Amino acid sequence: MLNQSPDAIIALPRPVAEPETVRHAYRGLVAMGWTVAEAGNLAAHLAGLDLTRRAWRIGEIEGLMFIRSLVLDGRLGP
Repeated sequence: MLNQSPDAIIALPRPVAEPETVRHAYRGLVAMGWTVAEAGNLAAHLAGLDLTRRAWRIGEIEGLMFIRSLVLDGRLGP
């Protein structure tokens, strides 16, 4: 049990997979029989995205990963 206030807890950044890895995992899961929604949610998790009320689509994940890469490269301001 934590005896610290919520202000004292530090959230560490989650490791994020490379876009090719996320895409490959998504396609492999769908090929193995996972639903598009299940595969999309796992791919989103690999990409460092939180779950939502509706399932992630691979196009949404790839779009956000592209924007993230622009920000990290300094080509787009935060």
